[in-house]
Amino acid sequence: MVVFAVLFLILFFALQLLVLFCCLAAGNDAYSQFLSDQEQMEYLAKWKKEHDYR
Repeated sequence: MVVFAVLFLILFFALQLLVLFCCLAAGNDAYSQFLSDQEQMEYLAKWKKEHDYR
């Protein structure tokens, strides 16, 4: 029974690491989100300036 619990924990954490690495590879980490938000703000500021929007 103890062996089953240990194997379950190892499998659980291995899957958690897989999900973490997939999210990082897809750019879903906090720094990537920050950069995306910053680029969006720059684009909106440029658009407002080009279209003479307040």
